[in-house]
Amino acid sequence: MELNIARLEDRLLVISHKVGALAYDFDFQLNFSCVHPFQFRNSELCILRIGPISHYEQEYEEKAGWGLRLVNSPQEHFRASELEGWYPLISDLTPATRVFDTLPSAAEIEDEFGWPVFVKGARQTSKHNPILSVARNAVDYVRLCDGYHHDPILHWQRPAVRQFVELDPVAGDVPGKVRPLREFRTFWWNGELVGCGHYWYQLPTYGFRYPFLW
Repeated sequence: MELNIARLEDRLLVISHKVGALAYDFDFQLNFSCVHPFQFRNSELCILRIGPISHYEQEYEEKAGWGLRLVNSPQEHFRASELEGWYPLISDLTPATRVFDTLPSAAEIEDEFGWPVFVKGARQTSKHNPILSVARNAVDYVRLCDGYHHDPILHWQRPAVRQFVELDPVAGDVPGKVRPLREFRTFWWNGELVGCGHYWYQLPTYGFRYPFLW
């Protein structure tokens, strides 16, 4: 893996690796004053932007051996990236969800959730592919399971099944993705809201239905 190591504005170290996704790959050198250090400051704070990390504890220990302190501890990484880490904290605010060791049967889905359901890996979806995300009946689900086992993003993840909730739709479609709905993403740092925006960046900007909430 070819890594780019840059210290931004002489304040924050970022280690990045391009993953081939325009929404993720960010050229820090075009937006910040950067240097590429060959030595690190003692316990220097560091952010990783290298795509999905399958063994974060190993990554954390390796970077600690370099003298770096990753911004998220292994416990914080688990809470932020694994559904089992964050779901218990907001279970009363988000659709009912269960993580399984293996894909459950259609009968189990019907007993516990009913149709439709949203299926994802415990960490992420497969690029919001609707065929691998939404099952509206048992036939859909059997097809989804076959695709799940062969998908390079999903096959190594524990499956998570969620109650499907229809949100307000937004105008437009994104080819190859689930139907865009009125979704937003927020970013928090030490309990403070530091950024927010509409989730479907490919579509014209949309806001909250009720202006006072924005």
